[in-house]
Amino acid sequence: MARRLCRLPRLFPLVSSASASAAPRPHHLPFAVNPNPAPLAPSFSSSSPPAFPGPHRLFSSTSGSSMVVVGSADSFNSIFSKVQDEKLPAVFYYTAVWCGPCRAIAPLVSKLSSQYPKIPVYKVDIELEGLGNKLRDLNICSVPTFHFYHKGQRISEIVGADAKKIEATMESLHKQQ
Repeated sequence: MARRLCRLPRLFPLVSSASASAAPRPHHLPFAVNPNPAPLAPSFSSSSPPAFPGPHRLFSSTSGSSMVVVGSADSFNSIFSKVQDEKLPAVFYYTAVWCGPCRAIAPLVSKLSSQYPKIPVYKVDIELEGLGNKLRDLNICSVPTFHFYHKGQRISEIVGADAKKIEATMESLHKQQ
């Protein structure tokens, strides 16, 4: 299985062989450098550190959101069986923590789950323990992958973070309700 790599722009230009023989030029960094080798410590105006949102707020933007983060292989299997047996509409969003395109498309998926609260979106981390065989059966070889279900049957698959396709397919699924 080939792995796609995310290519980042270079911070510094490469030195060509023609410029290598010329006099060395000083590098100007595009960011500030801390001349003090000690790590910077955050400063708080009060005695307590600032409050950060808990992990339960990461994927639900409003109370009307239909996003469900699947936490185990057992819960995935029961949800998947329920969608098929009860012929329910659903979207399965297969993702990974290390996946850049997955992180980039996450706000759109959250927005769509709020916009269409009657269509549950199940967010499945492909690295959950015990999911390997099921993912192989579903032919999940790349992330992000979206499976759209209507009346318990998979009607569409989108591989990649194509926002226009995801929005159009979600709208189409909503209209079939």
